[in-house]
Amino acid sequence: MLTKVLTPTPNDLDLVVRAAWLYYEDDLTQAQVAKRLFVSRQTVGRLLEAARQHGIVRIEMDSQYLAAMQLATRLKEASGLTDVIVVPTAEGRLSRERTNERVAAALAAYARRHLHPGAVVGVSWGDSVARALVELSEESLDGVQFVACAGELSGIDDVLTRSPGVLRRLRTVPAPLLVSSAEMASALADEQAVREVLDLARSAVVTLTGMGSATPGGSAVLAGVTTDEEVAEFAARGAVGDMLGEWYDAEGRVVATPWSERRIGLGLDELREMSNVVGVAGGVEKVGAIRGAIRGRLITALVTDEPTAQALLAG
Repeated sequence: MLTKVLTPTPNDLDLVVRAAWLYYEDDLTQAQVAKRLFVSRQTVGRLLEAARQHGIVRIEMDSQYLAAMQLATRLKEASGLTDVIVVPTAEGRLSRERTNERVAAALAAYARRHLHPGAVVGVSWGDSVARALVELSEESLDGVQFVACAGELSGIDDVLTRSPGVLRRLRTVPAPLLVSSAEMASALADEQAVREVLDLARSAVVTLTGMGSATPGGSAVLAGVTTDEEVAEFAARGAVGDMLGEWYDAEGRVVATPWSERRIGLGLDELREMSNVVGVAGGVEKVGAIRGAIRGRLITALVTDEPTAQALLAG
C-alpha cells in the first residue's frame, strides 16, 4: 500500500496506473475504483495524487475550457444559481444536434456526482435528459433508482433503449403526459400507481429537467406533443417556456393553457420547493425559457452551451 509521502514502489506503480485508468478513462468514482481494486477510498485518493505527482497523469487546461469556466462563474454569480456548467464551443457556432450532444454529455457528468446506492434521481421527458442518461455507465448506476416526474411521451423510450441499465432502474408514471380531459386527468392522478411514482419523484436527491421554448419548432413541437400554432397561442398568453409539460412566463409563473388541467405530473410550484433541480438547455433560442426558469426559481443549477450563456449574461 502507498505511504503518505506518495513515493510509489515498483509494486505500487501498477496499482497507481490501474487506479488512474479506472478513474480518468473509465470514469468510475473513487468509491467504485476502491471496490474494484479491493482498497479503501482513502487509498484511491493517495493513488490518484501519486499518479499526478509522478507524471503518470498530466492535467492541462485548454484556454477554451478556461473561458467557459469563467463564463460559468460569472453566470452563477449573476443568476444566484448554486451551480452552472457551460459547455465550450471552440469551433464556433455548432448545429443544434451537436450542441445537444455536448450539453447532454455535460449533464451526464454532472449527474454522476449524485449517483450512489440508494439515490433517487428524478427525470423529465426530453431529448437532452434522455441522451444524458444514455451516457451513464452501468457501474455508476449501482443501487440508483430513476423516476419520471411526469406522464410518458412517445419516442423517448427509443433513445433509452441504448441504456438498458437505466431502463431497468426507471419507474415511469403509468399514464401519458397529456390526457383527453380534465376529468380523466383528475381520475388518473387519484390512482395509487400514479401517486406512488410521483411521490417517489418528490423524494429525489436531484431532478434533471429540460426546458422547452415557446418558439416555432421548439422541443414540445419536435416531440409531437403540440403544434407551432398552439405554441404561438401559448406565447400570446405570455409563455416563454415549458417544463414537465407546464408553461411559464418570463418570471417563472405558471401560464394557464388548455394543457393545464389535462397534464399528469409534478407541478412547477412543486419543483420550486425542491432543493436540487438541474435544468438543461442548449441554443440561444432557449434564452427566454432559461431566464424565466431562473427568475422563477424553478431550477437550482444549469447546464448549457457557451453562446447561450453569453446571451444570458448580455440580457
